[in-house]
Amino acid sequence: MPLFITPITKAPITAPTTLPTPPEAEAIVAALLRQAEAGTRLVVLIDDAYFGLFYHLGGVSMTESLFGRLANAHQNLLAIKLDGATKELFVWGLRCGFLTFGPGRAAGAERVCAALEAKVKGAIRGAVSNSPQLSQTLVERALAASSVDAERKEKCEILRVRAERVYEVANAPRFRGYFDVYPFNSGDFMCVRLKGVEAEALRVHLLDAHQTGLIATAKHDLRVAFSCLEVEQVEPLFEVIRQGIDELRAARS
Repeated sequence: MPLFITPITKAPITAPTTLPTPPEAEAIVAALLRQAEAGTRLVVLIDDAYFGLFYHLGGVSMTESLFGRLANAHQNLLAIKLDGATKELFVWGLRCGFLTFGPGRAAGAERVCAALEAKVKGAIRGAVSNSPQLSQTLVERALAASSVDAERKEKCEILRVRAERVYEVANAPRFRGYFDVYPFNSGDFMCVRLKGVEAEALRVHLLDAHQTGLIATAKHDLRVAFSCLEVEQVEPLFEVIRQGIDELRAARS
């Protein structure tokens, strides 16, 4: 049976997107190949849905998908690349994604991919009947447009500036008694681990008392989506989080 591998970290299940550094990427590839060479049959899912949103926060991250290093790397390793127009083209409502298969050997890869494609088609028909033609058509036309690269670059730059401001503010010394910041260097949200209060209680309190909506992802983990924040809103948001924690602490005393 194939072995499905997911990273084991201290981060929550809905963890922020963190890209590996080049040395970390080499170590991941080497570890997977060692397992493949030992006889373990691996199916490695590479989630590149946020590809292109490289912020290099806290260090230089790699800007290349691991898929290229794992495709055709070993006969016991099947690499599957996941991409999503939802994030990569900034069309959250279309829910349109892509699967790319990288069999372990180049020889016979065409037959393997044809079989896998048939399996995926059957799974789609058995689960959701049909993929939405409207979403696929819009994405196809967007990808064919001559302006798509410039438009994506513009949006990525907007998010990079927001992410840098969030990184700066959230890691400010005045917040250390309130939460720890999970590593993040990509994507459109980040998470903090709260100190002394539970995330769901704080989420409800912030919504009721301060009209601020955030998401509790675990008992002490709170998610902040900076994709919907203007740069000047970042610091006030974290001040509200700190105020909410103070209010919950005071209510308990």
